[in-house]
Order: sequence, then C-alpha cells, then structure tokens
Amino acid sequence: MAKSKSRKGKKKTLTTSVFINPKTDFGFKKIFGNKERLIAFLSAVLCKTIVLIEFVPQEQFGDKAKDRKVIYDLYCTSDTGERFIVEMQNDGHKYFADRALFYATYPIRSQAPKGKLTVIDENGKKVSKHWDYHLNKVYFIAILNFILFKEEESKDIVIEEISLTRHFSGLGFTDALKFITIELPKFNKSEDELVTPMDKWLYSLKNMEKLNQRPEQCNEEVFQQLYEEAKVDNLNSKEMKAYNKSILEYEDVVLTMDYAVEQAEQRGEQRGEQRGVQRERARHILKLFQNGFSAVQIAELTDLPVKEVNNIIKNS
Repeated sequence: MAKSKSRKGKKKTLTTSVFINPKTDFGFKKIFGNKERLIAFLSAVLCKTIVLIEFVPQEQFGDKAKDRKVIYDLYCTSDTGERFIVEMQNDGHKYFADRALFYATYPIRSQAPKGKLTVIDENGKKVSKHWDYHLNKVYFIAILNFILFKEEESKDIVIEEISLTRHFSGLGFTDALKFITIELPKFNKSEDELVTPMDKWLYSLKNMEKLNQRPEQCNEEVFQQLYEEAKVDNLNSKEMKAYNKSILEYEDVVLTMDYAVEQAEQRGEQRGEQRGVQRERARHILKLFQNGFSAVQIAELTDLPVKEVNNIIKNS
C-alpha cells in the first residue's frame, strides 16, 4: 500500500480511510479501551445491563512462576464479579476452541482464595470459612474476522453461545463459563437495515474502515463519540505510528489467510482432477473387461499392474 499524507499534512499514514480499522490491534483497543463503549458493547452482546467494569492487566500468569503466561486483548471484571475476556481474531486457528478454553481457565482459577478464607459473622467477628467453590461467571467473547462454523445449519448464525451442557438431556451443567463467538463475515445487513444496538456494533466493526461518514442509524451518543474518536485525522503522531504498525501486521495476517485459502483451493482442484482421471480409467478398464479382455491383457494395454486392474474390476 502506498504511503500518503493525511489531510492535515502533518502525520504520515499508510491508509486513506477516514476511520481506523477496528480489526487491527490498535483499532480494537482504541475502541474498546474506553469503559463506556465496552459496557455498551457487552450489554448488547449479553442482552443485559452491565453497570460498571474495571480493566484487569492483560498479562496473566499461572499459580507458579514457571507456568505459561497468557496475554488477553481485553480482560475486565464487572461490579457483580463477572469476568469478561474480549478478543479480536483475524486468522483461523486449528485449535481455536482449545485455546479459548485454555485462556478461560485463568479467570476461573484466579477466583480461588489465597490462604484462609475469612468472613464477618452476624456478631461482626471474623471467622474462618471453607471455600464452597462458587464461581462468578466467566465470558470468553471472540469477535472473528473469519467463519468458524461452516455447517449449513450455522451459515446465517452470526452470534453463537457455547456452554457446558449434559449430553442426553441438553440441560445446562453450569453457567459459570460461557463462550460467545461473533463471526463478522456472516453479518450482511445493509446500513438501512440497522435497528438494534447489536446491529450497529456489528456493522461498525465489520465496515468502519470502508466508510466515509458515520451511518445515520448510529445516532446514539456512544456511536457519535466512537466515530469521532475513530477518525484517522484525530490520531496524534504517537497513535499514528502505532496504527501504521498495526495496519502492516493486519495486512500480513490477511494476506497469509488469503494465500492459505488459495493453496487449499488449488489442492482441491488438483485432487478433483485426479479423481476424475481415476474414474475415467476405471470406466475404460471395466468396458474392456466386459468386452472379453482378461485382467492380464488389460494390464498390458493400460500399463497398470494386474493386481490394480483386478481391484478395479472387483470394486466396479
């Protein structure tokens, strides 16, 4: 992408877009690093009112110093004790589900009390108490810039909730842990079709860097502030440098994904061509056999081993 100067002529940028790309690391954190916006987004996703959140350090360690550390995109807690991990993922990962489960174990394990658990009894005295293993809810919310669930029955489902359930009854086992996936490529509403707050969030996350102005339907205060702060021209020099770096990283991921898809398609075409050749060869061999040629004679005509000819005749 060619470099160009911003309209103010002071800051160099790698983009000519009016708004930042929310799918870059910089853009994502610029948008959701604001508490009010993150509260509005979480309330829309979970269909309930979130009142207050506090950000938790993104870097989390295990119980021991040698344990592996994890770094979240965003990690916060609510005033009711709920934990929220919010991530933007641009590339599909073979073990995405395992990774999500691994990351979610940290806010679960962190709820175990360190040392003795003490409470205040009805007389105002501190007394020891055994931990009953009650857990505050943990939500792992993944905003995906790719399609994770490719089944026919899931093709129109943008937001999917995944929880622990019993196999036979389908009833819930525990609601302490929930995974929520948001597949942006499946969201296809136009600007005129935006009605709910979730519609507006999805449309903005998917399309913001392509827009020249804020959509008329996104007229709530939270969206007015969002689009104003997301203007590329409103970034200071330090932010612009970070955003340019983020754009390059994002484009590397997208190009890698596109190349992987292209290679897979080519391999699929090659396998299809090979299967077509094999089917045509089998039809030819069967026709020769039906016309009275022996397996040995067919092998001589086709330059195939007699054993392979016999297998084709047997399975046809």
